[in-house]
Amino acid sequence: MKIKCFDIMELPILDWNDGAGASQEVFCWPVASDYSLRASIATINQDSYLKRYAEGERLVVLLNDQPLLLTDTKAFEHRLERAGDHAQFSAQQFCAVKVSEPSVKLMNFIFRDDRWVAINYFITEDCRLPANQAGLVYVLNGEWEISGANCHHMAQGQGAWWLPDIGEGDIKPLSTDSKLIWIELLPR
Repeated sequence: MKIKCFDIMELPILDWNDGAGASQEVFCWPVASDYSLRASIATINQDSYLKRYAEGERLVVLLNDQPLLLTDTKAFEHRLERAGDHAQFSAQQFCAVKVSEPSVKLMNFIFRDDRWVAINYFITEDCRLPANQAGLVYVLNGEWEISGANCHHMAQGQGAWWLPDIGEGDIKPLSTDSKLIWIELLPR
């Protein structure tokens, strides 16, 4: 299997039941009813909440510089203000979302914490995507060259994901302002 590229402009859109936003699923592996990893991108236009899952851990990463506040009924509070800000908490936990402006973009990553450890960070230089682990990259700025994938270039709003069996790939920035988010998934 190769690294799988995606473009947010081409992902199917699923409107939220309350009309406050929409989600675009990037991938779900292995299947929706028994997933180990699930990634989606939400566009949030007004106050709402994040869907709860029966199990797992949730990692959310802000994809644009539009602030939002995450809260629950147990004094949990996280403010995300800049692209790359993140929070991690139980996917079973109720999480209200308060936005000050529409079109907040949020990567929503659900994973089985008994199988994976998730770490996210920025990348601005050449990097080898390691074998024997899974991951996801999402371009915030600039353009990137990628090898080992079903595409050769990625720009803002595009990304790629892979599972542990892909071998290796490389990413390389093509401009000085290039920046991407990497969610590294290490098997437990």
